[in-house]
Amino acid sequence: MIFSIESSSSNLSFALYTNERLINKLFVPINNELSEIIIPTIKNFLINNSITFKNISTITIGCGPGSFTGIRVVIAATKGIKTSNINMKSIGINSLAGLAMSALEEAKGKNCKYIIASIDTKRDDMFIQLFKINHLDKSKIPFSVMNEIRAIEIKDLDDYLLIHQLVAKDILFIGHKSELLKNKINNLKVSDQSEQTPNALRLGMLTSYIINKNIDVTDTRIAFNHLKPIYVRPPEIN
Repeated sequence: MIFSIESSSSNLSFALYTNERLINKLFVPINNELSEIIIPTIKNFLINNSITFKNISTITIGCGPGSFTGIRVVIAATKGIKTSNINMKSIGINSLAGLAMSALEEAKGKNCKYIIASIDTKRDDMFIQLFKINHLDKSKIPFSVMNEIRAIEIKDLDDYLLIHQLVAKDILFIGHKSELLKNKINNLKVSDQSEQTPNALRLGMLTSYIINKNIDVTDTRIAFNHLKPIYVRPPEIN
């Protein structure tokens, strides 16, 4: 069983998966008391689903970029859980890749070659990353990372496309300020999803895919065999 946790945005979210099937999920608004509630909230979620940590084979978390405090708290909590459950495996996931996973089938349906995922930085710009969809080999990870994560202002997205020699019609955009960008850039396809922030649902789905396909995540820049925050800027308290 896979237990996924995401805290890169303004929500703390959990999801339970088995054999690529969602068992249950939970979304909790993040307030300043996250460090106090994280463990009790996790325990209550598991109790409500009639399972214990011993039922969990893999715990996977979003490592950012995003909320510095939320990510650090969840990583610390996860390491504590693992210390008491030595047989449990852990996987860290690039939160932008988790967001891209949520748009994967939509992008394929719209004949897109790429997904651009973005997360609000809370500084009037956005963390952004480009993913190329794997349309052919189902034994490999469903998309590849094309560049490093950057923080850019919305007005600079045109230049971003030019630098990477991208054609707007080949891209599906998901994330921060989607509707604004749809009106700003001609032919840009924007995800129709109501939820445009990282969450544990797709994080768990991506982890299930990786585990079931026995994919080596080394050097993918999508998933990691360690739990470490992804920082684009120096850490700060937010």
